[in-house]
Amino acid sequence: MADAAAEGPDDEDVHLRVRLGEVAFDYRARAIAAWHFLQDWSRTHCEPAEVIDDTPEALQNLRRLPCERLFLGP
Repeated sequence: MADAAAEGPDDEDVHLRVRLGEVAFDYRARAIAAWHFLQDWSRTHCEPAEVIDDTPEALQNLRRLPCERLFLGP
């Protein structure tokens, strides 16, 4: 289920990939939330997280980043 607070016309969605060991988790998130997530993640984890260049159609099949609204602000 999409979080209504995480959706808005001002910011496009991006494909966010988070790796934990050998497992990759793929999510859809607003660009600003993904940027804040990556900043926070890099401070506390050594595993990679990245934004993937993807088509809008492919993004539709991804789940939204859990708790995305926490990363919408600084």
